Amino acid sequence: MRTIRKLPILSLALVLAGYIAYGWLLSVHKADWRLWIPLGAIAFGIEWLFSVAWAIAAVIFVFLKKDQFLLSLGISVIWAFLMYVARNELRAFMNNRGWNFLVLALIAGVGLGLGWFTDTLPTIRTFGQSLVK
Repeated sequence: MRTIRKLPILSLALVLAGYIAYGWLLSVHKADWRLWIPLGAIAFGIEWLFSVAWAIAAVIFVFLKKDQFLLSLGISVIWAFLMYVARNELRAFMNNRGWNFLVLALIAGVGLGLGWFTDTLPTIRTFGQSLVK
């Protein structure tokens, strides 16, 4: 049995940080959190390919007609690569499909929610508004 000391903390932190950044980016662009947070969490929990499809949908439906399209696309590409590496390490640690889904979906949902919440902080909101102008 694997011990908690062998838990890939760096990968967990990487996934969380990636989803916080993505949640903040979606919030800055006024995407509907009731749609994007649950779908993003479920997609990441199911399979990496679904989470990439979710990110592509975000780029097409949320970011495409924005001035910062290239910034959003760049963040999405980096995010997808980092999530692939981190997700594989996490899945290697947990051999149970049910636990994999639950833990990965929970991490993605919490990260997206935290990202959305950070846009409510005045300093970060000002920075986000300056990006969107």
